[in-house]
Amino acid sequence: MDSKNIAIIPAKGSSKRLPKKNILPFLGRPTIYYTIDAAMESGLFDEVVVSSEDEEVIACISNLGCNIHRRAANLASDTARVVDVIRDVLDWCARKNKHFDCLCCLYPTAPLRDAGDIKESYKLLVSRKADYAIGVTEYEHSPFFAFNINHNSMIERRWPDQAALPHWEKPPVVVDNGSLYWMKVDIFLKTGTMTGHNTVGYKMPREKSVDIDTEEDFALAEYFAKTAHKKGLK
Repeated sequence: MDSKNIAIIPAKGSSKRLPKKNILPFLGRPTIYYTIDAAMESGLFDEVVVSSEDEEVIACISNLGCNIHRRAANLASDTARVVDVIRDVLDWCARKNKHFDCLCCLYPTAPLRDAGDIKESYKLLVSRKADYAIGVTEYEHSPFFAFNINHNSMIERRWPDQAALPHWEKPPVVVDNGSLYWMKVDIFLKTGTMTGHNTVGYKMPREKSVDIDTEEDFALAEYFAKTAHKKGLK
């Protein structure tokens, strides 16, 4: 591996919509385990770092072989941004004279994304000479059928010209699926953003693109995981 790479897994303890979502039992194992396993199994990283302020999260992962970044309380608030956490982790590593060419931010709430996705998205980043690569999937419903709605519940097409086109003429569009974000470190340090003009999208199927934030998301992710397991046994 010519490039020095770091995986950063942001895993704060608090979550309003689904408490303790990062360590909830997912098919018998804490949700975050799947992301740590995927990062390590990919073989791409010189460092796998979990950033958390929560002692329960830290205790849960303490024997998995990843490095633990104990983030400050202000980086675990509801208004804290992931980009600030990433920058803090890079500064923390730099103080230990550890520097990297590429980083991959992996959300622990995407347990269906696996090592293969991490490797293939990295190949795409390198082959296209991109600055960023992110996981994307197709919209469940085309955004071109969207309506605006006012305070009187009256609606009108947001994009009437696009909505009128047959489906084969509508422009192909995808959405960030919350699973993985590759970045060239020097570009990130200049821009402070997780995407930019030179970004490639790594397409993933719907059944691997659940970002768990609610009980409904959790149930859907478990359904997809169980379905994939059954198919694998056939």
